[in-house]
Amino acid sequence: MSRILFLLVALIGIALSILLFLPGLIPVAAFKDRIETAATNSVGREVTIGNDLSFRIFPRTAFHVKDLTIANEEGFDAPYLLRVEEADIGVKLLPLLSESVEIDRFVLTRPDIKLARKQNGEINWAIGAEQTAEQSDAPATAENGNTLRELKLGDVRIVEGSAIFNDDAANQKYSAEDINLTIVLNSLKEPLEARGNLVFQDTPSTIDMVLTSLADLMAEEPGNLKLNLTIGDATAGADLTIATKNGIEYSGPATIDAPDLPALAALMGTELADAPGFDKLAVKGNIDGTANAVRLGDATINFDDITANGAMTLDWSGPRPKADGVLSTETLDLRPYMPPPATSAEGFPEWSDAKMDFSSLRNMDAVFDITTNAIYVNNLVMGESRIKLMVDAGRMTAEIPELSMYGGQGSGRFVLNARSATPSFAGNFDMNAVKAQPLSKDLLRHDNLLGLGSFKFNFNATGASQAAIMNSIDGSGGFDLANGALKGVNIAGLVRAVGEFQEGFNPAALQRAVTQARGPSQQTDFSEFLSDFSITDGLVNAPTITLNGPHLNMTGKGTINLAQQTIDLRLVPKANSKLNGEGGRTISIPVRVGGTFSKPTIGVDAESLARTGIQKGIQDLFNRGNNDEASEEGETEESDPAKSIIDGLFGRPADNGSSDDNSNTDESATAPSTEEQLINEGLNALFGKRKNTETEEQESDPQ
Repeated sequence: MSRILFLLVALIGIALSILLFLPGLIPVAAFKDRIETAATNSVGREVTIGNDLSFRIFPRTAFHVKDLTIANEEGFDAPYLLRVEEADIGVKLLPLLSESVEIDRFVLTRPDIKLARKQNGEINWAIGAEQTAEQSDAPATAENGNTLRELKLGDVRIVEGSAIFNDDAANQKYSAEDINLTIVLNSLKEPLEARGNLVFQDTPSTIDMVLTSLADLMAEEPGNLKLNLTIGDATAGADLTIATKNGIEYSGPATIDAPDLPALAALMGTELADAPGFDKLAVKGNIDGTANAVRLGDATINFDDITANGAMTLDWSGPRPKADGVLSTETLDLRPYMPPPATSAEGFPEWSDAKMDFSSLRNMDAVFDITTNAIYVNNLVMGESRIKLMVDAGRMTAEIPELSMYGGQGSGRFVLNARSATPSFAGNFDMNAVKAQPLSKDLLRHDNLLGLGSFKFNFNATGASQAAIMNSIDGSGGFDLANGALKGVNIAGLVRAVGEFQEGFNPAALQRAVTQARGPSQQTDFSEFLSDFSITDGLVNAPTITLNGPHLNMTGKGTINLAQQTIDLRLVPKANSKLNGEGGRTISIPVRVGGTFSKPTIGVDAESLARTGIQKGIQDLFNRGNNDEASEEGETEESDPAKSIIDGLFGRPADNGSSDDNSNTDESATAPSTEEQLINEGLNALFGKRKNTETEEQESDPQ
């Protein structure tokens, strides 16, 4: 026994001596060429190492290498695929005898990786020695040389690393600097953990990753990846199943929260135009993806102020990201993407000359089928609708087969082409059973139109501002309203007021009647109100306007200048002289609607009046009054009261008929006669002119 113990002690002593002195005796540099050749054969690329190569056994086995380089694939621009300034690798010797590698220290200092993909899809990181078909299809085992039986990592770190990825296929470039990672791998069958920080595209970022397991992935079996990333203000998390047999594939739940979407898009190589919207994005759902595309299912998407649910696919392999999917949303708020509406202290605002920017449409291509319960477009509110939205290189088409608007239903189509510097617009809408009052309130800023009806409208225009669009718009359309009213005016009452003027001139009564016919409490009821119109360069031409109601029929025509926001409608209403429509006679009086969108006006149309038989009736009325008080011989054309009212009606000053001899001496010649006072009062009442109190008192009590 003593001899055996002595021999064991001697063997231990010899082993210790070898461990202490052998590294100094072995010329490691002599094996440099053999190491480079073996490494080159292993990875299928030329591998070179610097002359500063060392090996030690005590206190632990370790290799120290400087200037380790793996050559780039032929045909790529970068001088190398990988260069490591310094590598310190500690390896346990005894596990190597069982074809296992147990690393207790693996530190790469300032590694630099240069990845690239050509336009034809060829990549430079497909390293590995060439294999036969049988070898490539065989499972990863020690027998076929693809992998060792076991690998364990101890203190593994990447210090101050960097990486660049030039993707010519997508015309993108990505870079990462100051990569500092700590990696833990106790076994190929146990999780690989990686945590650290880096600067991605000049933005501080962090990574926390757990991958299980490398043994499965190396055997082309699915593994699991849990990932949490931060890139600037953006965060992403995923719990994915990873497969590599047919290229990289992944699936599982994932989340993305990008409170500053333009900043994140810029980091990913997509510059979003500085235009309204595209401010923030948050996504939660299940993903299935590859290296170039991802499908998001059972998803909740928060895009700016829009919350949607459904499924979508995002593909970033082309020149622009492309998204398509089927989504549903409670509200589709398009106001952030529209030019802000012009504001006005009162009435209808003027068209803005501010340039509208739709360049955000060039950020992404898309095809979406969207259902929503409400759509907001500036002041307009639409209800439950379905939209097929398509965006292609800055041209947006919205097909709307189901459109709900102000209680009505219909369909429409809208096209916005922002491919050129000056955008163009086109569209057509066909709606039925629309409530006119809320529509006119939101669209025209007044609620004076009541009724239920239909309208058709098609248009096209060009322009980079609201004002330019309104100057260029062309199109056509029409409307047909039923069982409604025009608030603010009683046209039948206005006609009857003029009728009173024809039958027996009473200035005070006429003025009261006309005033009462125009007021906030008045309205013109109708059973039918319709018109067709055309638009040329912003000028709306309505050749036929028809309104039918209780004891009132009206026809007319006119124009509306959209660019100038002016109205010029000439109407001919016919009403019964009796309020109840029984026993009276039909009275027709021309009416003119004018003014602006902010301040529309309505009154008797003096120009049309000149071309009607009412002129003769007025002349006859006053001729009869003059025949009772003046002789036929003393009457002259200059003193004819009928001529005075007609002259006043059409803006010609009446001649008082006095001669130069008494114009300055006869006081009564300058004072208005009773007939002239009546004429003036009638005209003032007819056209809504107001007199001051002193004048009213003088005219009501002539001296």
